[in-house]
Amino acid sequence: MIDRGVVGHKATGRLVAITFLLLTIAAPFGERMAWAEGELREALSNMTYPSEWTRSGRAPLAGGIYEEPAAPGSASKTVVRLTDFLATGRIGDQAVAALVIVTDPAGSGVFFDLYLVRQQEHRWDMVDRAQLGDRIRVNKIVVERGLIGLDLTVHGPRDGTCCPTEPSRVHFALQGERLVKASEPEQKPSSPIEGQVWAWQHTVRVDGTRTTPTEPDHYTLRLGPDGHLDVRADCNQAGGRYKVEGARLMLSVTHSTMAACPPESLDRQFLADLASINAWRLENSNLHLDLTGGGTMVFTAAGR
Repeated sequence: MIDRGVVGHKATGRLVAITFLLLTIAAPFGERMAWAEGELREALSNMTYPSEWTRSGRAPLAGGIYEEPAAPGSASKTVVRLTDFLATGRIGDQAVAALVIVTDPAGSGVFFDLYLVRQQEHRWDMVDRAQLGDRIRVNKIVVERGLIGLDLTVHGPRDGTCCPTEPSRVHFALQGERLVKASEPEQKPSSPIEGQVWAWQHTVRVDGTRTTPTEPDHYTLRLGPDGHLDVRADCNQAGGRYKVEGARLMLSVTHSTMAACPPESLDRQFLADLASINAWRLENSNLHLDLTGGGTMVFTAAGR
C-alpha cells in the first residue's frame, strides 16, 4: 500500500520521482498491479457483504464503510469497515481476493472477519467468510499455494482484552463454497537464496566505483514463498515479485511506501539497482547479484 499522506512541499518532486521509478521497476513483468489494486479496492469498498451485526444481515459498504444505529433510536452506531488488509491470488482455477473487515457494534468488542470474493467476468462476488476474533491485530494476509494465510496477534492466557501479544499464523482453504481452517503448508525453497533476509553490503560498478551503505540492515530483500518479494529501502517498505530460473534472477518492485528519507539516503539507488538484476551466485556465503550492463550488488545474511 502506498502511503498518500502529506509529506511537505519539498518532498513533492521526490514523491513523483519515486512513483515513476516504481512503475519503471515493475515494467519487466508487464504487470499493471498498482492500477489493478486500486480498481479492485474501489470495487470492494462499494460491495455489500453479509454481516451478523446489522439488522438486515447485510452491510452495504460505501467508500469502505457502513454505519447504522446500534438499536432503534440509539445515538450509538454499528460501524462496519474494510481494512487495508487485502491479498489476491488463485485458488484452483479461480481468481480470488481475500480481505479483512472489522465491525464495531458499539458494545464491548471489535470483531474481525475474513471474507473471500472471486472474480466472475467483470465483477467480484462473495464466496464465504470466517471469523478471526475479537480485538485481535491483523499483521499480514497472503494468498499462496491455494490457501489464505494470515499473520495475527491474538490474546494469550495472561493478556487483557485490550492488548493481545501472542503471535499466530492461521490458514484457510476453500472446500466447496466454504472457508475452513487448514494446516500450514510445508515450505520448500527452490533455491538456497530463498527464505533468507539479505542485507546490502556494497555495490561495485564496472568503472570500479563502490557504493557502501552506512547501515546495511536498512537495505534488505527477502525472496519469499510463491515469488513474493519483500524489500526495505531505508525508511520505506516495498514489495513485489521475483523469478528464479537457474542462475537467472529478475526482481519487480510493484508497491512501496513513499516516506521522504534523509537526503543522504541511498533508497532510490537501491531500488533502481534491484530493477536491473539479472543473475545471482553465492560466494563464501555472500549473495552476489549481477546487474544488467555490468556491476555487482553484494549481500550477506541479515544478523551475521
